[in-house]
Amino acid sequence: MTKALAVIVTRTSGEEVRRLLASIGVLNHNLRIKTLGDELAIPLSGPLSREIEEQLRDVYKAVVREEEFEEIPKRPRTVLEWLSDKLPPHLLAAVPRSWDLIGDIAVVEVPDELLGHEKLIAEAILAVHKNVKSVYMKAGPVSGDFRVRELRLIGGEDRSVTIYREHGALFYIDIKNVYFSPRLATERRRVAEQVKEGEVVLDMFSGVGPFAIQIALRKKALVHAIELNPVAYECLKKNIELNKLRDRVIPHLGDAREVVEKHLSHKFDRVIMNLPERSLGFIDVALKALRGSGILHVYVFEEEPRPVEKAEEAVKLKVEESGWRVVRVLYAGMVRQVAPRRWQVVVDCEVSHY
Repeated sequence: MTKALAVIVTRTSGEEVRRLLASIGVLNHNLRIKTLGDELAIPLSGPLSREIEEQLRDVYKAVVREEEFEEIPKRPRTVLEWLSDKLPPHLLAAVPRSWDLIGDIAVVEVPDELLGHEKLIAEAILAVHKNVKSVYMKAGPVSGDFRVRELRLIGGEDRSVTIYREHGALFYIDIKNVYFSPRLATERRRVAEQVKEGEVVLDMFSGVGPFAIQIALRKKALVHAIELNPVAYECLKKNIELNKLRDRVIPHLGDAREVVEKHLSHKFDRVIMNLPERSLGFIDVALKALRGSGILHVYVFEEEPRPVEKAEEAVKLKVEESGWRVVRVLYAGMVRQVAPRRWQVVVDCEVSHY
């Protein structure tokens, strides 16, 4: 308990007096207002001026005196603050400062030195971030044809489905069974803004549809989205409905090479290839999808030094091997670092058939 000056008023006047004290900066927000029968004791942060005290006495029949108050527990502002008295300094230094927030689910990378303390980290995230309902830790790399990563629940609700909001779009996502990265939100908007009205666009490796849906929401364009993972394909269809884009985004389930060769050859003005580990092997397919010329957005992984230059050279080589040419590179840049000295790089280029 803490002693402090207080204004004693009737309950009926309590809220009005509290607002008055707050407006003049003398309400103590660290102490809890106390009930005294039919009266309230409102804690002050310091003494009142004579004028204010007289006004309270004349208008509200208030009395100013010292009272004991319960302190309001301070909510930790950061995960580190919450953990500060629960972990030794050498482990605090290893606590992650950021994580992926997908809807109301947090996905955190727990370093090796903190294994065994992962549930405590989840408690901290849930305590500090009230919008988070579930916390998962990364338990393996992104792998396989479906590009999924093993995740392990370490705190909160046992569910993996959420609704994620990004630049005005809604996405239904099952984080354990599909690939999705909120860290590409800015990149998705950048690409969507390049699309011209009336274009026909192919998203070759769509996932749950973040590129396709951002484009269709922003531009009067028709987007075809191909996805191999059946779970991601079902999410894609839900997201088309959620964003009311049934006639603007056309989903296709299957392997991109097979779908393009059987159904989508020579139909597109622009192709997005966000499959960094394999995109170079699909350049020939992307070129078949174009109408003799067009724009490619190719994502690759490259090592330092010179990751951007390496990516440009690799894309140009693959285009030329297919009997096409790069008319010009519109943009090339690093999207994000994925490991020490390893980057995801994008190359936007205009291409043409000889």
